[in-house]
Formats: sequence, C-alpha cells, structure tokens
Amino acid sequence: DLVDEASEESFPASDAPSWVASPRSTGTRQGRGMQREQSAGRLANEIRRRVSDEPQSLGVLYLDLDHFKAYNDHYGFVRGDRAIQAVARLASEVVHELADESSFVGHVGGDDFLIITPPELAEAVAQKLCERFDLEVPALYDRIDLERGTVEIEDRQGTMRTFPLLSVSIGGVSAPPRRFAHFGEVVAIATEMKQVAKRTPGSSFAFDRRTG
Repeated sequence: DLVDEASEESFPASDAPSWVASPRSTGTRQGRGMQREQSAGRLANEIRRRVSDEPQSLGVLYLDLDHFKAYNDHYGFVRGDRAIQAVARLASEVVHELADESSFVGHVGGDDFLIITPPELAEAVAQKLCERFDLEVPALYDRIDLERGTVEIEDRQGTMRTFPLLSVSIGGVSAPPRRFAHFGEVVAIATEMKQVAKRTPGSSFAFDRRTG
C-alpha cells in the first residue's frame, strides 16, 4: 500500500529532521533504503495502533504539492528536491507549533506527506499549513516567474504551456467522528479528501465530515 511502499522519512513533530537541513546526511543508497523501510513501518504501525485503540483517537492529513511536475521540469531536480525539503521543514514547524509530542510527519515519497495529529487539532494544522505555504512559496521562484505568476514549459509538441505557482492540497480525516476498520481505510479516505481539495485553485484543504 501507499505508505508501506515508499517513505523518505518520518520524525516526531518535536524533532528537527536532519535530512532537511543536510540532504547528504541520508548517507548511501542502501542506508536510505533502510531508512525508508523503518520510516514506512513506523508510520503505518502508528496509524494501525491508533485505529485499534478504544476509543479511537487520531487525525491524519495527506498533503501534496499542486503543479510540482511543472516546477520540477522548469527548475530541475535539485530545486525540486529543495522544494520538497522546504515542505518537510514547514510541516514539522507547524505541527510542532500547534500539536503535541504524539504528532509526527511522514514523507511517503515524491511530494506526498502524511501527518498524524490529535483529531481535535487536525483542521487547525491543515489551515495553518496552507497559510504558511502561501507565504513562503515565493522564495522558491525566480523573480521573473514570480512576477508573472506562472512558469512556462515547452511540451513535447514544442508548444509553450503555462502552469500556476506551487500550492498545497491537504485531505483530512479524524476519529472521532469517523470510526475506521483498518489502516487502509484511513489512507483511502484521506486520499479521497485530498482529491476534493485539489478542485479548489490555490492552497486548500478538505475534511471528511461523515460519521460512523
């Protein structure tokens, strides 16, 4: 499944992730692979544990970047990686500011992140992440693109296409009010809500309001 297949890193919200400050700290490819396995297992096990608790108590946010492929094509992989690292740093800071020590951020690969928080704080974390991202995203762009408000990419047919600046979409679920049967259900509903958020231009979040 999604989290078990790929995770760059997961860490408590109270800790500063060393790989964000220094990407080379991840070490060899083999070492990074071991980190991914350990991180993915920790993230999945934590969600499973909270689903099995009585009463259930968890909030899960699934976050990714809108228009990241266009950004990566325009600026290259190095700056694309820096953008992902910026999101990881920002997510860690916001969760540390608003949530408690039981919360943490997991990078599930590419520009996707999962965040575990207390259910009563999940929506506030999502809203703050959107606000902070929009404030900080200009630092990722050259001035000409920032002033234009778009990036231009030549497609395979040689036609120039324009894409909006990066934004963030977040899908959220929480128990209560929901009650989850298993780990996969949590991730599936968070993914569904993230797709709902993507229907709104710019940074946005959407929460599952269903009960039961």
